[in-house]
Amino acid sequence: MKIKYWLIIFFLFSIVLSAQTNKKYELSKILFEGNDAFSSSDLSTIIQSKESPNWLLQFVNKFSSIGGKAIYFDSLIVPSDINALKGFYQSKGYFKARIKSHYNLDTSNNSASLTFTITESQPAHFRSFLFKGLEWIAPEYQKTLGDYVHVDTTTVYEDAIVDEKKNYITNFLRDHGYMLVKIDRPKVVIDTMKNYVDVELHFDTGNRFKISDIKTQRSGKGADLVDDDLLKEIVGIKIGSWYSNYENQRGIVRLFRTNLFTSASVNGIIADTNGINVPLNITAEIGLMHEFSPEIIVNNEYNTFNLGLGLNLIKKNFLGGARKITFGTSVAVQSISEFLKHPSFSDSTFYGYADARIAIEQPFLFGAPINTKFEVYLTTQKTKDGYNSAQYGGKLSFDFELPQFAYFNSFNAYFNIERAEYSYKPDYLISLMSTSFQQNQGYPKSVADSLAVLKLDNILGGKLISANTNAVIGANIGANKTNDLFFPTGGYAISFQLEDGNSIPYLFSRISNSEFTRPLFFKTVLTTSFYLPVYDSKVNSLGMKFKVGQIFTYRGDKANISLNQRLYAGGSNSVRGWATRQLVPKNEEFNLDQNLTQEAIEAILVRGAATGGFFLFEGSIETRNRLFGRFGSAVFIDYGNTWNSSKELRFDGIAVAAGFGLRYYSDFAPFRIDFGFKMYDPNDRRPISQKQLWRDVLQFHIGIGEAF
Repeated sequence: MKIKYWLIIFFLFSIVLSAQTNKKYELSKILFEGNDAFSSSDLSTIIQSKESPNWLLQFVNKFSSIGGKAIYFDSLIVPSDINALKGFYQSKGYFKARIKSHYNLDTSNNSASLTFTITESQPAHFRSFLFKGLEWIAPEYQKTLGDYVHVDTTTVYEDAIVDEKKNYITNFLRDHGYMLVKIDRPKVVIDTMKNYVDVELHFDTGNRFKISDIKTQRSGKGADLVDDDLLKEIVGIKIGSWYSNYENQRGIVRLFRTNLFTSASVNGIIADTNGINVPLNITAEIGLMHEFSPEIIVNNEYNTFNLGLGLNLIKKNFLGGARKITFGTSVAVQSISEFLKHPSFSDSTFYGYADARIAIEQPFLFGAPINTKFEVYLTTQKTKDGYNSAQYGGKLSFDFELPQFAYFNSFNAYFNIERAEYSYKPDYLISLMSTSFQQNQGYPKSVADSLAVLKLDNILGGKLISANTNAVIGANIGANKTNDLFFPTGGYAISFQLEDGNSIPYLFSRISNSEFTRPLFFKTVLTTSFYLPVYDSKVNSLGMKFKVGQIFTYRGDKANISLNQRLYAGGSNSVRGWATRQLVPKNEEFNLDQNLTQEAIEAILVRGAATGGFFLFEGSIETRNRLFGRFGSAVFIDYGNTWNSSKELRFDGIAVAAGFGLRYYSDFAPFRIDFGFKMYDPNDRRPISQKQLWRDVLQFHIGIGEAF
């Protein structure tokens, strides 16, 4: 009987013990202690253990992709976490780092906390960086590579620096003929007593190869419509030139840019090498030569709801030469029901717009790899009670391919000429002017209507037709030296925009001895951004932006410069405490009796003449930090404004905004929402405590991509 009793007790105890052993503890907190060199957020990305989402995110995850499921503590993966942390510290030069761990289990709420205690010690520095095996390459190449691999003895050792220099040398050699270059594993000697590191790189360059022949392989539905010579011309590599992996990659980019190919590759045929000669093989899969794409249009252009249809037809390899021609047309209506009853564009019941355009694009100009695009367009609009308009013009643009080691890596030039004609209805102009008198000067409606009639007759001369022509020639040149195109954490970017307005039509007017009344002006805008590596992290960044612009008028009255050519501040990519184009000069520069567009007339008469400035100064500082998963945050300070002249610039005239934002980093682009607060408004210097938050202080913006 006693034996049975003890067996029952033992069985029950085993069940309880097993239940305790298999009990799950949610990992609520991961702590790092002693990590002075690296932040806890950076170290948390290295280890396999992860903190469990809070209860709200777990709940939201049940019916969406936001948040996540509960994560439970697993003591078996802690040793691998320690090894991962040690490997990270060693890769950063902290060879003497020591790491321990301990954890606590809270049985009351089934939670666990994990703590890593780190003793970093002092990091090791570079003492020497040598390469061997390059004695037979050209002396100028040896000097270039020698200058590049040189490191300062104050630089802390990092595996990433060694890999960067190793990859640079390897790519440099492959771009200068050494197709089969090989490199041994870097030899790293650590002096733990003096905390120094010596690095040696050993290369086997092999022969330096020249291109002996260029072969092609075509496949796909359009293979018979593209010949071999065109493939070779697009790639642009010549027989007898030195083998270059960079030129191969640039040839692939040229192929894809034509939109003819669904896949492409350019490679040396290693098996057919002969001495220092190697043939090149171009492989391309060619798609259909025609694309037909209908679309449904739903937008709010021209400040009204539009519903319509669009159609695009693309003919590839038009007249040969990888040329592409695109025909596009779209029609959108505002009065759907009336249009269905009377489906005619000329009928008086149709209100909307129609657009037609033709564009021709080719990858070469006079045999040079300059992507050239010419587009002509016509847009007509008809409104019920306001105006009818027609806008037509053309744009010619050139995208230049810059050399591999040029400082600037983007350059495009363009010429755009557009004529806009508006036919206004008298009641429309009278209504706008009356609204202006009522809002800005406080007149009653009856008085404002009478003044509006007088103004239409006396100031505008009863003019119901407006027409103006603008011609702009410009260029954009830029250099992007950041470490990541989409989320930079280090480096800088700089761009220049240069535009000249109306000089070409003025020249023709002089030749034809005709009158020319438009102003001549020159616009320049400089934009720079810097990213400071203060976080030493790929998911956190501190950036600064600086932008300055100036419009110089060298003939005519600058008040006659079109509003869309002027400089504005405020908006989601500018000073975020203000709405788009809200920061404009206090003293307006415009002539109401000039040939203004409909948008300009409404801006002047209804919205208080937000006419834009001729000098721009603005900047930003922003910290971007990843919160969890794909979600991030931003905290920023923006400042800037526009003036009619650089002489008007005063520090007390610079608007200042501060705020915060949220980010969702999708595979396509970051989506953001920013909340900007007017910290200092040069046009309203009341204390913030005396202002209404929603009306006077807060402005929010929704956008795609970062602010800069």
